Amino acid sequence: MNTFIITKKWFLAAIIFLMALLILKIILFLTAKPKITVDYVAEYNRTACPQDYDPNENAAPSYQKAFDMFIDMPSQFRWPLKNWPTDLNESDQNTLSQWLASNEQAFGYFREASQKPYYWLERRSERDSTVAGIMVPELDLFCQLTKALLWEAKTKAIQGQFQQAFEDILFCYNAGQHKCRSSLLLVEQLNGLNIKEETFKTTFVILSKSNIESTALEFFQDALQSELDNNDYIPDIQTEKYFLYDALQRTFIDNGKGTGRLAWRAGWYVSLLAELNKSDLQRKGNSLKQRLHACFAGPTRNEVVGQIEKVFALSAKLMGKTPWQIKNEAHDFFNEIEGINKNNWFLKLFCINPQNIFELYNNTGMQAEALVTVLATLRYRIDKGQFPETINELVSSRYLQTVPNDSYSNGSLIYRLMGDGFKLYSVGENFKDDGGVVKLDIIYWPVQQQRAGETCHGKLHPRRN
Repeated sequence: MNTFIITKKWFLAAIIFLMALLILKIILFLTAKPKITVDYVAEYNRTACPQDYDPNENAAPSYQKAFDMFIDMPSQFRWPLKNWPTDLNESDQNTLSQWLASNEQAFGYFREASQKPYYWLERRSERDSTVAGIMVPELDLFCQLTKALLWEAKTKAIQGQFQQAFEDILFCYNAGQHKCRSSLLLVEQLNGLNIKEETFKTTFVILSKSNIESTALEFFQDALQSELDNNDYIPDIQTEKYFLYDALQRTFIDNGKGTGRLAWRAGWYVSLLAELNKSDLQRKGNSLKQRLHACFAGPTRNEVVGQIEKVFALSAKLMGKTPWQIKNEAHDFFNEIEGINKNNWFLKLFCINPQNIFELYNNTGMQAEALVTVLATLRYRIDKGQFPETINELVSSRYLQTVPNDSYSNGSLIYRLMGDGFKLYSVGENFKDDGGVVKLDIIYWPVQQQRAGETCHGKLHPRRN
């Protein structure tokens, strides 16, 4: 009997002890904090800083002076319905002239800055030392100043000052190139490509609206070709990895083995994901359900890291390819990346996708080649009295270095004589020659009428793409 009582006491004690351990474990689990072990803002600054950095070669001080002196753009020129000064009404023409004159000092500093070899800013976080807290406030002014100088270039072209107009266009191109460095944030690279895109668009408009002598065209073609020959930029989204790894270390338990899962106290990330596009009733049930799953059965740190690395490896593979090459490889990189993002709540929430910058990079590259081809064609027409029969004729007569490639085909951009002019276009995203039809093909020449609201895309992008 005594033995039974003693055994029962030990049994109850064991149960109480196990329950206490369970409660303690639950408390520790609920209160566990992720460990912040790496300063990813500092890591980003280290990798983004140009090699052999020299403060005297940095464009940042001159750009800042330009920003400080800049008079804000009048609202009617931010998203204009017309893109040529003499197409504006008399009141707007006067406003434009006065505004450009008031920014002459800002333009001076901007031109000075654009001739520097690089533009680097040491980034600081404005929110708890997180990479997500890095702000890029200069991008809006950077775009506004570029658009302002492009208006100045168009005004000079109207006045017959073509070489000065082309010089300003080159300054704008160089400014865009400053942001086209693979070590910079994705949003900065997008900004740089957008600025170059708008610069090329403006040049096409100037060429279509003006009668320019061959020597001025040759000057600009040679200068632009030199810039393109020295451009080795290929987009890279590797800097976004700092953002993901910083978020990972702030939300996942670090047990030293890489098997830790989402910390309960950081579960609001999953709650946020559950609330997207859901009704109030769905939010309440799904939020707790997804939080429990992520914390107890969701991916571990190592598993998330593996998926992150896979996304970035795929991105690195596709960046050096053209859309045509990807289409014919029978490997859908973008679909695979999308699938990885969808199947991992962490990546689904932050969704790093290289498709936007890939497409913009290829399109601006074709724009540049098309512009050089148009310049060569116009020079040929002035010198020879007629347009060339083919692009190859431009190459053989040394008006053009090489035949321009079409990223959407395995051939060149398509050149066709039509009436007293010519057409130059890409087959576009359907990979099919539709005869130079607008919206199906990408038409570079003749210049298409600008749609309302179509202008520089280089406004401040959302922080994450």
